[in-house]
Amino acid sequence: MARYLPILFLLTWLTHAEIYAQADRYTVKVAPFSSRIHDEFSPVFYQGGIVFCSNQSNNTLVSYQDEQNGLFKIFFVAQTNSTGWKQPKIFSRDITTDVNDGPVTFSKDECTVYYARNNSVEKLMRNISDTGNKLGIYSAELADGRWTNIKPFPYNDPKYSFCTPALAPDGERIYFSSDMPGGSGGMDLYYCDRRNNGWDRPVNMGTVINTSKNESFPFAGRYGKLFFASDGHPGYGGKDLFYTQEINGEWIVPVHLDSAINSPADDFGLVADSTFEQGYFSTNRRKTDDIFSFNSAPVEFPSCDTIKENNYCFTFYDEQRQLIDTIPVIYQWDFGNGIKRTGAEVRHCFPGSGRYTVKLSITDELTGKAIAEQVEYEVELEDIRQAYINSYNAWIVDKSLSFDAGKSNLEGFRVTDYLWDFGNGFKSGQPFMNYTFEKKGEYTVRLGLLGEKDSQGIIPKTCAIKKIRVYDHYEEMALKEEREEDARNDEADAGAVQTKTMQIRVYFMDDLSERQKEKIRSELTGTGISTVMFDQYGIKPSSIPFLDDVAAVLQNNPEIRLEMVLRADEEETQENTMDMSEKCAQELAFYFKRNEINLDASHFRGMDSSNPAFSTTIPDNNNMDGIMELLFMKN
Repeated sequence: MARYLPILFLLTWLTHAEIYAQADRYTVKVAPFSSRIHDEFSPVFYQGGIVFCSNQSNNTLVSYQDEQNGLFKIFFVAQTNSTGWKQPKIFSRDITTDVNDGPVTFSKDECTVYYARNNSVEKLMRNISDTGNKLGIYSAELADGRWTNIKPFPYNDPKYSFCTPALAPDGERIYFSSDMPGGSGGMDLYYCDRRNNGWDRPVNMGTVINTSKNESFPFAGRYGKLFFASDGHPGYGGKDLFYTQEINGEWIVPVHLDSAINSPADDFGLVADSTFEQGYFSTNRRKTDDIFSFNSAPVEFPSCDTIKENNYCFTFYDEQRQLIDTIPVIYQWDFGNGIKRTGAEVRHCFPGSGRYTVKLSITDELTGKAIAEQVEYEVELEDIRQAYINSYNAWIVDKSLSFDAGKSNLEGFRVTDYLWDFGNGFKSGQPFMNYTFEKKGEYTVRLGLLGEKDSQGIIPKTCAIKKIRVYDHYEEMALKEEREEDARNDEADAGAVQTKTMQIRVYFMDDLSERQKEKIRSELTGTGISTVMFDQYGIKPSSIPFLDDVAAVLQNNPEIRLEMVLRADEEETQENTMDMSEKCAQELAFYFKRNEINLDASHFRGMDSSNPAFSTTIPDNNNMDGIMELLFMKN
């Protein structure tokens, strides 16, 4: 940050997170059920064992492009204990054909299987060796111990291959590889989303993922991570394993996996547990295709920094005012967006990081004439460089609390993995996590960030901690907040953060029935809360029960739409150090978005105190900073 004259304001210096390094963290070994004389690949978990593909006649890997030089079948191997395995056997005769079968993927309940196979299954030699007999995706359902109701994937095409299917954990998306027209070249990765018990049309995953060569063998892990094999992205040679993750609607640049997993040979067909601590993958580093297991050592961070809150509130005054003390003058500060403050010294809170223009006009109070030309200054604010956990500082037991790492700010550090520790060690996750605390007390939550490997193969990492106080119920938490608020208000002259309180008013349009109105009214007044409180860090936790009730009304009644208007009172509109109603509107929009409320059907906006609406259904309270008006109507 910089200091601009004649404006003087308080600044928070940037701090840089210390970056530590971690080398390879996986150990690998050949799976006991993998042989040296046959090919085994594409393992998936099933009923405590492993389902995989294998041939029983030669060592030639089926190319999922055109060549079918060996016949591959779907096998199952059961695990007897932590180290013992039974002999592999054919998975099911119901879906075994006379041509190539596999790989497979299972639904979460393991009652539906999607698998690849040659489209033409007649027992004719020309169908076995014919390169025109393309691969397709098929599904089957488990009923009374048999796989039945075999169906082709709706987008199979006899002219192109569709193979290596992988279901997302929730079953609402299926990934696969295909050489259909419109791709980047070779085999591309595609996905289809489920709609009305069917599948939407295939979507190419784009050039961030797909190259002019081949991308295949997807595996959809927990938290939105997608693992796949590619011989087009830079790697060690042959096929290498990568992962990508959908963050804010976009896939990140593929991350090359650890050198213990990838090798100069072909490495592909990976499956892992939900935390990526152990799993299996396929490789031909022993000249045949084998299945290897991998285990990861726990990720450790030498130290974690306590999160520092960004401060966007500053005191402004004119350093030259002592030169004109003998003249009565008016200082007019313009902070943009219609926000103006008057006074020789004012305090203003910017909405966040960025570049801002501040204008100062000084006029003679008696004549109204300008003493000097308007002065304009550019102010640039930056967030503190750190790993950052965005969440409430206080919560209650047995209720899910959201944690967001999306505001982490580390220069030159491209995050490739988010690891969270809620008291049981670091586990791989995603930027946005939910966690439920089961007991009252104070907890330490840790966020670890791993970065992209450097030129020496070293993985940079950094860590942050945040304290969370957990109470038995909202009333206990609200009482604690009230005491803390009183203490902060006592320090208000020193620039402490103050809470703004919005009175709740609920209105109904006449297109709602009386029964609907009464039902909504009873659901919203059940908590006994008639205000919602905010400070510069967002919605106060004690206000959440009421907002949860509003969200529940909208989720349970999709035919109802909400209009929400926030009105700051006249005094606040003129003198508050920030546009409080707009700030509250932003926080509410974010809250409802996190609760999966369709923002296209609900609108949030801040207004001043003019144009009063209908009569209130909740009695007025004194000492309010503004009004929150909820208007329910037909969608």
